[in-house]
Amino acid sequence: QESLPRGLDSSTARMPLHDDNEPLMWIDSHCHLDAAEFDAARDAVLARARAAGVAMQVIPAVDAASFDRVRRLAHEAQLSYALGIHPLCVDRAADDDLDKLAAALQACKDDPRLVAVGEIGLDHFVPANGPERQLALARDRDRQDRFYAAQLTLARAHGLPVILHVRRSADGLLKHLRRIE
Repeated sequence: QESLPRGLDSSTARMPLHDDNEPLMWIDSHCHLDAAEFDAARDAVLARARAAGVAMQVIPAVDAASFDRVRRLAHEAQLSYALGIHPLCVDRAADDDLDKLAAALQACKDDPRLVAVGEIGLDHFVPANGPERQLALARDRDRQDRFYAAQLTLARAHGLPVILHVRRSADGLLKHLRRIE
């Protein structure tokens, strides 16, 4: 007979149980429910998640323009949110977007629904074909590094964890984590 994790058996393998036989609470730590693709069916998506045992969802911002939207949606839907600038959005972010993030974190510091800085990180997935593209990617990686390091500093200053985006960039991501004070 196949061995299942504690709390599961073959007839009730839907949801693991705590020792007291209560269902586990699932948390989706990263869902972009603010995306326009969810506008028509957001309520149905939320209902399906709750029916599946997802008790909490965290909506991470991807750019400064989405800070208010994720905060508002989190409050409307009784969810949590994170504020940050996604590594794939730093190329179109203004330098003062980091100041906007700092101001938003300060303004929301007492909001219990703000649970993290995110989605932040490094993304080195895009292949570099040709010398011009390699140069552009090097500039983009430098900008990603700068935004990531600055956001780690903000997270530390505000006592918040981070939601990390990591694609082909684990070494660089860890380098910055080791340096944060």
